[in-house]
Amino acid sequence: MSEPDAIKTSKNKYLPILIINAVLILLVILRTFFCIIITDEVFNIGQALRTIRGNTFLVENWDYFQTGDSFLIPFIYVFCKITGSTEGIVLFSRLVFVALQALLSVFLYKILVRFFDRMSSFFAVVIYTTAISFLLFYMWYDNWEIFFRLIGLFLIFYAITSFDQKTAKKAYLMVFIAGIAHACMVFAYPTMIVLYVYVLAMIFFYRRKQSARAHNLMALFYILGSALVFAVFMLYVLKIGVGNLFVFNSAMAEAGLSSTGREGFFSLASMIEKTKALVGENVVFYMFALVFFAVGILILYVFRKSKHRILMFCSVMLMGCIVLLLMTVFRVDSLNTLMTYMSLYTIPLYLLVRKESDKAGHFKDLIMFLWISSYIAGVVYSMTALDGAIKSSAGTRTGAIVTVLLLFEVMKKIDVKTDSKTLFGILATVMVVMNVFAVYSFSFDGLKPLECRAMIKSGIYKGILDVPDNAKRYAVVEKDLAEVITDSDKTIACGPFAMEFYLMSDLKPNAANLWDPNNTELTFQYYKTYYGEPDIIVLHDSAGDVTSPEFLEFVDENYYLAKYTDGFFIYHHK
Repeated sequence: MSEPDAIKTSKNKYLPILIINAVLILLVILRTFFCIIITDEVFNIGQALRTIRGNTFLVENWDYFQTGDSFLIPFIYVFCKITGSTEGIVLFSRLVFVALQALLSVFLYKILVRFFDRMSSFFAVVIYTTAISFLLFYMWYDNWEIFFRLIGLFLIFYAITSFDQKTAKKAYLMVFIAGIAHACMVFAYPTMIVLYVYVLAMIFFYRRKQSARAHNLMALFYILGSALVFAVFMLYVLKIGVGNLFVFNSAMAEAGLSSTGREGFFSLASMIEKTKALVGENVVFYMFALVFFAVGILILYVFRKSKHRILMFCSVMLMGCIVLLLMTVFRVDSLNTLMTYMSLYTIPLYLLVRKESDKAGHFKDLIMFLWISSYIAGVVYSMTALDGAIKSSAGTRTGAIVTVLLLFEVMKKIDVKTDSKTLFGILATVMVVMNVFAVYSFSFDGLKPLECRAMIKSGIYKGILDVPDNAKRYAVVEKDLAEVITDSDKTIACGPFAMEFYLMSDLKPNAANLWDPNNTELTFQYYKTYYGEPDIIVLHDSAGDVTSPEFLEFVDENYYLAKYTDGFFIYHHK
């Protein structure tokens, strides 16, 4: 058989696997059209939109989340300019996520395929990118952090792994761009400065083919890239005035670390306490998964002389993944947990191939930059996030990319009649099926996507399928809000379960942070500093359970109920 015929036969051989995965990827993309989210999603979109509405960035918004959410501003601005309204804005933000996720996937694949097999590179990317973090299909500060982190890490990996004197200038340019990406990462999630320091140290001290001088130059270019972003930020700060930054606001200082009361979360003690609580709540799930992990490791070393040990190990690993997913599938962190579990296999798999594989050096580079940094990011998340240790998996999940690449290298040793690449393709496809199964089993707010059969035909959620009650509700409430607003109204404040109303009009958000107005010095100082008391206040009918009595009393004294619409109270200033 001639070489062209052999290549053609090889492509045809794996075509069914690729077609099946193309369908699976399409199913994940279609998932963006299911289930509205009335908390985090509208909150993060609202953070970007309030800047477009006229709240001065970093001045009239007293929330730390705004930095990460600010990267969505250009997209939302163009959308509002083109459409002239916010109708369909939620679905649009999800499509931005799909587009950026696709670009990131292609970028990661293009780099990996230069050093690894096409199929292993393909599945390393697909398995990771179809495991949607917390089932949130839009760009928010976590996703922006991961987006910029991976861009920077893969550029550095490529620069270091392929470095030689002929390509030195190209390597320095890549590291410079990586510095820009990681400065954006820190801007999106400020505590990731810890990870930035680690990466910088690795560039200085991790030796491969480069001389000390080359490493020093790469570190310099990395710093210069970051400095460029910092310089742009400082120009903006100087323009608005350092003293006007919200972090220097006296009311903020008196209220605590931030307007969301996060001062209790930046501590090792808090992280340990929340980690213990998380493990305690899920000990059965984790123990089952760890038993499978331990059995897999035992197989690798006890059955060293068996020609079937790799096949046994892969089977046990897959069973562990399936059991863990089935135990946690009706939780929003199920896919994060699964990816973290997969990342645990990186080191034992690497130890298995490091003396035999010609790609061992490349795997070591990935481990030093991508795998270790994923666990550092996990610790940073657990020390920063309001949800504590459960958020650690948002960082550690990226380590699964290395595991999948190593798994292919190990499976090449399987001694069976079936082609090892085909076996790997089948195993990896099963993992992608697991991801699709998970994303259609649950949603962030608890609904099952397949229960959502009614399309919302107008308003901010236009184009999204949800349960009939919600589809009916959001066809009404936005119109009711428009009927209450008068020409003289300028600002609006919403309760914690009514944040979607911030997106439903052109009124400026009048709140220190979008989560909840409450009767604190912070809230009333905000009113006094900027826009006075809000013209419109919207509260959910459960507001009495989550909003302070003092704020409710303030509403009763200064506002009249203009409309009650399907669970929402719309108040207008007297």
